[in-house]
Amino acid sequence: MSSFLRRLLGRRLGRAKNPENAKLTLSAADVMATIKAQGSPCLRLIPGGSGCSRLGGVPDMSSAWPRYKGRPLCCVAQLDLAEMRSAGGPAWLPDQGRLLFFYELEHAGWGLDPEDAGSAVVIYETGLPVEALEPDDLAEEARFPAYPITFVADVSYPTEERVSVDWNNLSPTESTLLSTAIEGMAPAAPMHQVGGYPQPVQDDQMELECQTATAGLPRLANKPGSVSDWRLLFQLDTDDDAGMMWCDVGSLYFWVREQDARDGDFSAAWMILQSS
Repeated sequence: MSSFLRRLLGRRLGRAKNPENAKLTLSAADVMATIKAQGSPCLRLIPGGSGCSRLGGVPDMSSAWPRYKGRPLCCVAQLDLAEMRSAGGPAWLPDQGRLLFFYELEHAGWGLDPEDAGSAVVIYETGLPVEALEPDDLAEEARFPAYPITFVADVSYPTEERVSVDWNNLSPTESTLLSTAIEGMAPAAPMHQVGGYPQPVQDDQMELECQTATAGLPRLANKPGSVSDWRLLFQLDTDDDAGMMWCDVGSLYFWVREQDARDGDFSAAWMILQSS
């Protein structure tokens, strides 16, 4: 069962049963109309392509290799910004350079605690692509092989949690219809994505979690911001073909505040891990 279906099933099993005299006011069509009206553009990452974007591999960078508590992080992706812009990527991202995504496997942070700062890092590179040297102490399991990807424009939709669906106002028939319709809109796995709404494995309040976890970080002391500032930068799903498994068939969600991204500053980007 996919992570999307597990989350959907959990929503349905977790809601209270309709009392016999409840007034049922919602229809599946009403809810789907609301969800579709709020669709947001995104990019899906699919296998193939001859560009510079890839999952895993050795990154093209001149920056120092990031470390957490002395241990080197592993490179989980390199995404070329020009390739993203050409495919219709978010306007709030720079249109040139590369974004490099790193994660520290031993700590395996969830991003819910300020102590996770530095265990997941986004580096913005603008120079000529020169392959970095992997640290000698980088564990073998942290050396993912290069897996080329390309970008395809798509539309993402908010979850029923994000649009505040009250399942108790749906009859059993309408509830089943809505579940089927939502399931049918789920993108194909693995769900790698740039921009748009996330495809959560658990709850759908990651912007709040980012804001809460980063509130006390020194690098944000002069830029408090708000929950609404956060944008989904990159969702990296569990992917058997790429040799990546995040906890128990989970996903890594990298977030950034929009103005920071427009300024080319990804030093305060934050990662949330969700797993079944």
